[in-house]
Amino acid sequence: MAMMEGDLPDQAAAESGLSPEDDLLIDVISRDGRVLWFNEAQAELLGTYDHEIVGYDAAAFYAPDCFAQIQQILRNRTRSEHGATMELTLLARGGRPIRTLARARFVRFNGEICLRLAKMDYGPVGTRYRQMEDDFRTLQAMLATSNEAHWGIVFLEPVDTTLPKSEVIRQVFENQSVWRMCNPAMSRIYQLPESVDFNEQDVRLYWPRSAANEKFVEEIINSNYAIDDALSVDRRHDGTLQYILNDVRADIVDGFLLRLWGNCRDVTEQRHADDEKANALKLAIRALDGMPDPVIVLDAEGRVLNRNKAYATAFSGSRTVETQLLAFVRTRRRASGWSLFTNPGGPGPSVLLDVHIRKISGMDGETWTIITVREREPHVPKRASRQPKRP
Repeated sequence: MAMMEGDLPDQAAAESGLSPEDDLLIDVISRDGRVLWFNEAQAELLGTYDHEIVGYDAAAFYAPDCFAQIQQILRNRTRSEHGATMELTLLARGGRPIRTLARARFVRFNGEICLRLAKMDYGPVGTRYRQMEDDFRTLQAMLATSNEAHWGIVFLEPVDTTLPKSEVIRQVFENQSVWRMCNPAMSRIYQLPESVDFNEQDVRLYWPRSAANEKFVEEIINSNYAIDDALSVDRRHDGTLQYILNDVRADIVDGFLLRLWGNCRDVTEQRHADDEKANALKLAIRALDGMPDPVIVLDAEGRVLNRNKAYATAFSGSRTVETQLLAFVRTRRRASGWSLFTNPGGPGPSVLLDVHIRKISGMDGETWTIITVREREPHVPKRASRQPKRP
C-alpha cells in the first residue's frame, strides 16, 4: 500500500490544486501522522475548520482500523509502487462514521513530503451499507448467543427445481455446497471440538446422503420448500448417527435453489425412547396374542389400545357386545376382579361373560385396564362360589 514518490508536485502546485473537485473530501497528512490541511468540503462535513485541526493527530478523524492503514502507507512509502485505493471511514463530531472510497498519493506541502487523501463519500449507498453491516453484526450476535441450533447450506452450483423430483434430490446431494451461518449451538449438537469451525466442514460429513435423508429432501420439496419438524438422520463429529428435527426454509430464484436454511433440535434420545416403547408394546401385544382367553386393553381414557387374536376371533362380528362390555366396565363399582356380564338387550341370544378387570401401569406411567373375557353357556347357572381361575 506504499505510494510512488515519483515527480511530486511542488508547494505552489499542491496548494493551488489541493481541492479541484467540490464533491471530494481531501486532507493532507504529515509523515508523523498529523493533519496539515482539510479542504472546505471535508471541514464542513466533519464540522471543523482549518485553524482548529492543523497539527492534530489524524487518528482523531479516522476509524482505528482505517488510520492503521494510513500509518502503513506512511511507513512503507517507496518509489516502486503506485498509489493505493482503499475504503476509509471518517469520524465526524460525536463519532458519526462516514464511509468513503479514498485515493492516496504523496505531494509536497510547505516544502515537505506529505500524504494526500482524496475521498468520495458513499452517501446513501454508504448509509445503506452501514445499516446492512449493523444488521449483520446483530444477526451474528443473536446466532452466537442463541441456545437453538441454526444452519445454512449455500449451493455454489444452484439446484434446478424445475426438474423431476428424483433429479432435484440428486442435485441437492451432488451439487457443490457449503455450510454458512452455523452457530455454536449447532457445533454443540454435532459435538465438534471447540477448535473446529462448523462452517468450514464438508456438508456431506455431517449430513450424508442416505435413504432417510433423501426422504427428508423429498418432504422439503413436497412442502414447497417450507416445512417444520422434518426428520433427518445426521452424523456427529465422532461418526455416530443422530436424529435431527429441522424447520427448513429456502431461497429460490428463477427456479434455482440457491440456499437452504433453518434451525434444528437433537431428538436422538427421544427417538430411542420411542423405539424402546414401540418394541415393548410389540412384545406385550405378542404376549397377549399368545393367551387363549380374549383380552382387550384400554387406556386411561377408556379408549381401546389393543384386542388380542382370541378376542378378535371370538367377537369380530359383535361390535354391539363390545360396546356394552365397555359400558359395563366403565360403570362397574369394583375396580378389579371377576364379575358376570350379560347383554339381555342385545340382538340374538343373550351372551353371558365372565369378565376379569385389572389395572396396570402402562407406557409413560399411564394407567391401562386389562379386560379378560370368558364366555359362559347361557343354560349354566351362576354359582356364588364359582370364581374362574385368573389367567
